[in-house]
Amino acid sequence: MNKLLKNPFDHDAANNLSDEEIIDYYIEDYNFSRFIRSTKNVFLIGERGSGKTMTLLYNSFKIQHKIALNDDNISYKWIGIHIPCNTPLFHKREYLLIEDEYKKSIICEHYLVLSILYAIANTLSTANELVDQIDSSSDELYTTIEYIWDIQLERSSNNFFEAVKKFVNKEIIRTQKEINSRNSDSFYDNALSFSSTVLPFLLSLTQIACLKDAHYMLMIDDAHDMNEYQIKTLNSWIAYRDHSLFSFKVATIKVGRPARVTSTGGSILEGHDFITVDMEQAYQNEKTSFYHLSKLIVERRLEKAGINVAATEFFPVNKDFEKQLEKYRQIAQEQAQEKYGDNAKAISDYIYKYQRALYFRDRKAQANHPPYSGFRMIVAVSTGIIRNMLDPCYWMYESAFSEQRNKNNDEGIISVKSISPAIQNDTICKRSKDFWAQLEQGLENIVPNCTQKESKQVYNLLEQLIVLFSKRIKAPISEPRAIVFSISQKEKHPTETEKLLKLINIARRAQYIYTRIGNAKDLGKSDILYVPNRIIFPNFGLDPDGQFARVSLKVTDLYAAAIYKKEIPFGDDGSDAENIQLTLFDL
Repeated sequence: MNKLLKNPFDHDAANNLSDEEIIDYYIEDYNFSRFIRSTKNVFLIGERGSGKTMTLLYNSFKIQHKIALNDDNISYKWIGIHIPCNTPLFHKREYLLIEDEYKKSIICEHYLVLSILYAIANTLSTANELVDQIDSSSDELYTTIEYIWDIQLERSSNNFFEAVKKFVNKEIIRTQKEINSRNSDSFYDNALSFSSTVLPFLLSLTQIACLKDAHYMLMIDDAHDMNEYQIKTLNSWIAYRDHSLFSFKVATIKVGRPARVTSTGGSILEGHDFITVDMEQAYQNEKTSFYHLSKLIVERRLEKAGINVAATEFFPVNKDFEKQLEKYRQIAQEQAQEKYGDNAKAISDYIYKYQRALYFRDRKAQANHPPYSGFRMIVAVSTGIIRNMLDPCYWMYESAFSEQRNKNNDEGIISVKSISPAIQNDTICKRSKDFWAQLEQGLENIVPNCTQKESKQVYNLLEQLIVLFSKRIKAPISEPRAIVFSISQKEKHPTETEKLLKLINIARRAQYIYTRIGNAKDLGKSDILYVPNRIIFPNFGLDPDGQFARVSLKVTDLYAAAIYKKEIPFGDDGSDAENIQLTLFDL
């Protein structure tokens, strides 16, 4: 019988990975660890699958301590406390029973503090050598905490951090009873706050020799799941000026991220109170950081599976496709030389813009779709999201494994050394078809508060964008491969803008559209760039491999496309849409 090997591209939410898998698969060079391990408050923004949780988990004390034990180089300088917001304690809704806004804020902070306190104690309890330094016989730490919190810790286990965890669990039960009682006013005399509970707890830990100079990185994961009172409270803590002892690392979605208002009505400012790291990355060619990151991730996974080949060798390009691209490169070069003479820069730019466009123009006239294969194509259809890159790789490997097993009649050990271009093409086309099938079945089945009518309007919008991009790639314009768009004239048409942005938000939540932040036409201002999930392009024979450019579309045209299924205006010369060249820094 065949020995069943684990698929090297098996992927799951980072919270579901083992510590060993996080250590094995995380690529540190391209994932902003230098921002995490600092005293700055940091917001990691990006949609699902962009690596926010993986980055926090890898930099957490639990993981870093394991790495340090293996390297015999234990350090307590940076202690990352991972605090997921998808726990029952974060989602307790007792505050809804209270009418007074101030008291709602108090109870939400109370539960938030308990969550953080438990996470700190639970994290530090994983370091046995640290626990061994504290026992009930050395009374100073116990006494300090008991005096400040005005409680009595349970000491029978001789584990200080376990005693703190027991206190948290007991406090949760006490809080529940108080709020459910007829007269809950007495509860607020004992409500916990960050300054009265977490801060003195961290300060007391400096009594432990190895933690004397420690900096605690409080990692709030999926902050967009917090309620409005928790968000305001967190922002108030972020506004705290002294970052020597602790800082916050907050992971959240990008567009529609939580408000920056504090509980006192102020606001936190980027650059002053925090910095932002965008976890979503642009991809246009092999020179981008995301391409190199994807290559490292794939090759690391292949190495762990005993497959020592480059990503480009494991996912080879269709040979005929390569030949055809070379043919159209020659055609584009000849056209460029005729237009620009010996201007090498202009010729290079022209080839970049038109080589693939010329190929896909001719392919569109044929019945069959172009072959989608090669590692570059896999990265392109991911739209800058790591999980989107791993997903087709997983199914390609499964198909290749099954193919070999059938050839071997289920005998011997199967060794997949590469994925054929045919399997790559079949997988990418099937995934693209599945995305459109899901859209046809209705996003109201997967996106909360989305109606059947709105789902149909999202379908119309994406369909008309595909029509527009099909026209563009065949038109004699300067940016035929632009597949990123921005929205213009939003201020002039507020009603249409509100409706359109609601539809785009639905598409974004279902991961049919992603966003990037780019430069606006007005100097010094930024603009939201909208990127359709590139996996939807192969179903229509289009090229998912775009270029550094965007097209500016009127809000009224996009509104009409979504509501009335009208084609987005576009003349043969591109005059009906404003084409804007983007630089690497824009994306």
